[in-house]
Amino acid sequence: MKKAILVIGNTLRGDDGITSYLGKLIEKENCGWKVFYGEDTPESEFHKIREYSPDVMVVADAMTGIKVGTVEVIDISDDRDYMYSTHNLPTPILLSYLKSFCQVVLFLGLNVDIEKVLEINPEISKEAEETAQKALVKLLEIDSIFDNNQKIS
Repeated sequence: MKKAILVIGNTLRGDDGITSYLGKLIEKENCGWKVFYGEDTPESEFHKIREYSPDVMVVADAMTGIKVGTVEVIDISDDRDYMYSTHNLPTPILLSYLKSFCQVVLFLGLNVDIEKVLEINPEISKEAEETAQKALVKLLEIDSIFDNNQKIS
């Protein structure tokens, strides 16, 4: 089963770069997930993702509005009115496009402090590093669900 994760975020805006940090953790862990670094323009990775053709696709992005430090798998597939990020396309639209060629698409939100994404800063906070570690654990949980259910309907 082919699994991929698209990490979205600006690495020059402090904790907004949390998912790039997560991508590096995943690569270091060598846990069978292909990482695509979407940064500010995740749609620029779509041709590579389509070519890779994963069975399971996770889109990870920094979020605010839920308890800082939490990691959630969120269903935003029908929520097209709310802009989750400052990217060129709203995340629900990105997910909708990915669903056109990936069997399973999940959104993984990593909750950060909004104050730590507003200024230019190439470093993420210690709190964001800990949240990325939690996200890695959540990804491995997702992994075990699909490993136990080898065939995707």
